[in-house]
Amino acid sequence: MAGIKNQMLRLRRETVDKLRYVLDASTHRSMSSLADEVLDAGLTRMIQQQDGDSAAKTMRSLANRNG
Repeated sequence: MAGIKNQMLRLRRETVDKLRYVLDASTHRSMSSLADEVLDAGLTRMIQQQDGDSAAKTMRSLANRNG
């Protein structure tokens, strides 16, 4: 299981409302798990859109880090 690090994020009210709306229709057990999945998918997409070398280096550094 991947390590979990608590992080306080300041989200806009509209963002929290959207998370609540999607959470009602999802299989996620918490808003945190939904937010984590959304952030992971969005950040992965952003990294892939960057220059290929930069994206590969970033993904390698993420894979090699300890927690």
